[in-house]
Amino acid sequence: MSKKHYKKCLLGLLIVLVISTLVFFVIKNKSNNNVELLTVRIGYRAHSMYAPLFVGLEKNIFIKEGLKVEVVEFQSTNQLMEALIADRIDAALGGVNTFLLFTIEEKSPGYFKVFSLTLENQEHPASFIVTPANSTLSIKDLKNKKIASYLGSGVSALYRRFIEQNQITGTELVQMEPKLELSSLQAGQVDAAIVLEPLATTGTYKNISRPLEQALFDKYFIKDIPFAASVVSTSFIKKYPDVVRRLVLANDLTLDFINKHPDEVKAILSKYTPLDKAVATSMALAPYQKFVEMNKKKVQELSDLLLSIGEIKKPVISSSMFLEYD
Repeated sequence: MSKKHYKKCLLGLLIVLVISTLVFFVIKNKSNNNVELLTVRIGYRAHSMYAPLFVGLEKNIFIKEGLKVEVVEFQSTNQLMEALIADRIDAALGGVNTFLLFTIEEKSPGYFKVFSLTLENQEHPASFIVTPANSTLSIKDLKNKKIASYLGSGVSALYRRFIEQNQITGTELVQMEPKLELSSLQAGQVDAAIVLEPLATTGTYKNISRPLEQALFDKYFIKDIPFAASVVSTSFIKKYPDVVRRLVLANDLTLDFINKHPDEVKAILSKYTPLDKAVATSMALAPYQKFVEMNKKKVQELSDLLLSIGEIKKPVISSSMFLEYD
């Protein structure tokens, strides 16, 4: 083989090697992009416990973990979970009421898995009963009065517990979209309202309402109640287990951010909920438990209590509700 011919062969081999390498990385990157561009449909409601979602969007945490998020707003947790069961959404972060989750698991187990918990206590209240700002009503004075609430079965359970333990009779629960609660109270259409943050803080700031009691779920059920959760649909887990791992990691990162930067989180909430920046600083953020921190015994304690008072009819073994990795 001549020296000239040898150089041509060597050059040809180098060209083939370069092209092969480029093709390999193009295919690899295309494969990775397919995963990264997969849309995760996340349901939410416009209240403060969905802060993990809002923080993840605002700080690009989902994008950094290779997730493209499509958000879908709902007026009640019941509507949200109906959509998850029907595969119209894939997950929800932070704010899904555990009372509803027990009911679903009792009647049709296996549709969802929990991967973080949201707590309520007296230092970090999320639920309130409020009356008009100029009202002198006390809890006992609510006899024969109309009480508004947001939509959902969880708040109905709270209402029953509230009137039973306070021995209040003749009341009427009027459920409505959350955005109508303060205006209904102000117009005198109802005498009191059960609200979630940020409505309680907003009502106080605008001189529409005043709180009678706070942290209602913590007070009327169990202390440090695992009030809400992050969930993902079982069908989505089966289809995209790697994406679910990314989602759990992203959610944990949002919770780290919430713990480290509470003031910034309150400012973020003002973009996604009916919360003015001016009043954000006076609102308490909910405590969250990350995937490895979840107090599963506390969830079972709540399940047992709801069974004992008739809110669920059959025992629910809560361990089956939690996401587990192989």
